[in-house]
Amino acid sequence: MSQILFVNQQRRNEILADAARSQERVVLTRQDEIGWRTCKSHFLGCNEHDQRLYIAAPAAAGQSTGFTVQPGDLLGVAFRRGHKKCLFNTKATEISDDPSHGLEIHWPEELQELQRRAYQRVSPPPDRHIKVHFWNAAAGPENDRPRTGTIEDLSAGGMRISSDDHEGLHPGDALRVTFDLRARGPELSLDAVFRHRESRPNSACSLGLQFVGLETTREGQDTLAKIACVVIDFQRASTRHRRALPHPCPVR
Repeated sequence: MSQILFVNQQRRNEILADAARSQERVVLTRQDEIGWRTCKSHFLGCNEHDQRLYIAAPAAAGQSTGFTVQPGDLLGVAFRRGHKKCLFNTKATEISDDPSHGLEIHWPEELQELQRRAYQRVSPPPDRHIKVHFWNAAAGPENDRPRTGTIEDLSAGGMRISSDDHEGLHPGDALRVTFDLRARGPELSLDAVFRHRESRPNSACSLGLQFVGLETTREGQDTLAKIACVVIDFQRASTRHRRALPHPCPVR
């Protein structure tokens, strides 16, 4: 069964209205000339009749990440609801000086629910060695030599890879990443941000990458669904592996 679901119109409206009334926290994503930017904020309310949602403007939410929004900008919006994570994309319509309105956005045409367990990190099965190719997103593979690594763990939110080709990487660098989770193609290709590096005893390092922008387009949402399904498959394989291990006899 798919781990991601497009909800029907009635349920979409109920979820959005309830989240707005509860002033749920949200994560906003948008792309500018520099790359992908994210911002934490929260719902302020909604107008169901005019199908408008109101979110605290980034500045009002205490953000200092350079996240700015103009009317017409495409935004990805994510928020939690119980054991699910809700995702949609929409456009900004107005930036109000009224703090009770803040950032006004269109009521989305589609809303997805994704199991939050898909955001739990899990290692691939022992017999799976998944190669990753990555390079500077702005330069492109023709100008920045593609680097390689191997997935250590994966979630719908990002991955950790082992690579000895990490010189010159800095936290916040925008990367383009390609990999094949199913070993039968086609490769997934998406944007990521380099977040951190952990040294290993040998020359390899563990690199933490965060996926960005997947919720802003239908293609990205499809990619997110594929990753989520594989993450759940890995979790099930890990559970089966643990159950198959011999249990030590109790000491008498």
